Amino acid sequence: MAIKTHRTQIYLKEEQYRYLRQQAEKKKASIAEIVREIIDERLPKEKDYKDNPLFSIGKDGFSMGRRKGSIMHDDHIYRQKK
Repeated sequence: MAIKTHRTQIYLKEEQYRYLRQQAEKKKASIAEIVREIIDERLPKEKDYKDNPLFSIGKDGFSMGRRKGSIMHDDHIYRQKK
């Protein structure tokens, strides 16, 4: 199965273009490939989410002792009926 790609156009400062061109020459690759590599390095990886404790909240089905908390949150927070 082919990976879907999108064509785009960007404006670079002279220094940015020079850097990309040098990297491309050094690696014998296109500037586009160097840009994709740099973006891939910055993209979050699945392990970044697995290792972050914030994303594991609720994973084990914990309970805070309140039933229908998402529906009756005003009752629980303000201790009064709507």
